[in-house]
Amino acid sequence: MTTKQQHTAVLLLSLIMGLSLVAHAAGGKQEDSGAKPDYVSARQDILKFEAVINDVINRSFSSSPFAVVQKPKGVYLQGYGVTFAFLVNIHRAVTRTPFGPIGSKADMSQELKKQRIEELKEKLIQTLQDSGEIFRILRKEEYVTIIAYVEDRNIPDEPSANKTIVLSALKKDLDEPGHRGDRLQEFKQRMKIVEY
Repeated sequence: MTTKQQHTAVLLLSLIMGLSLVAHAAGGKQEDSGAKPDYVSARQDILKFEAVINDVINRSFSSSPFAVVQKPKGVYLQGYGVTFAFLVNIHRAVTRTPFGPIGSKADMSQELKKQRIEELKEKLIQTLQDSGEIFRILRKEEYVTIIAYVEDRNIPDEPSANKTIVLSALKKDLDEPGHRGDRLQEFKQRMKIVEY
């Protein structure tokens, strides 16, 4: 056997071994992604986090029990992660009665509404950082997402401040140790925050 034939044989053998390793690795990944998730555990984790988010919302709007239009509801989407959505009517944060609104006219200012929305967003980010690691079913590359719909039904003369806030973080960022206050800025930079 000549050296050229030996090099060709070694190259061919290396190619076959490399392809078999790639095929084996790809088969392993397909098995992991094709495995049926444990929906019972997912549902338990979702219910826990729904309660945590609900508590944050109730504390933010404790003066108005009617502000929460739809409580947080979560769903697990295999390959993406867990998503939670809820609806708050910021205008209902001022209780209206047949005798007029409870609270002063200053309570209904646009500045106060914007401030309450920003406070809610910050509390939800902190909640993700503090409680987001409870999801046992998620893989590192999957997301935990909170979608907050904030509507402002106003009297026809007043401007509207409807807003959607989407907060999304990777599971691997939620699992990192060191849930300290100084890590919050770094955490905010890693997560996706969309407002419109």
